[in-house]
Amino acid sequence: MDSIPNLLKAFIIAGGVALFVGTGLLVVLILVRGHGERQAVQELPATISLPKGAHVEQVVADGSRWLLLGTADGGRQFLAVVNPRTGKPASLLWLQPED
Repeated sequence: MDSIPNLLKAFIIAGGVALFVGTGLLVVLILVRGHGERQAVQELPATISLPKGAHVEQVVADGSRWLLLGTADGGRQFLAVVNPRTGKPASLLWLQPED
């Protein structure tokens, strides 16, 4: 019967040590991570390079590229794969109707 109070004391001491060490580790991690300039939101370019006179009709986006369906002067349609970080088309495909 004497072992239960001793076991309870050991758990309380271990819990206090874990709480103290955990709090210290949390403070250290906050201080280490707090140093350094990090931008929360990445700024994207204000313009995207497209063919002259073009306008975009549809956009499909994932994290690393945008797929734009658009129409240029004269009614020609195009697909442009654009890198959103640079605003430059990675590829440009002109759509031709079948004869």
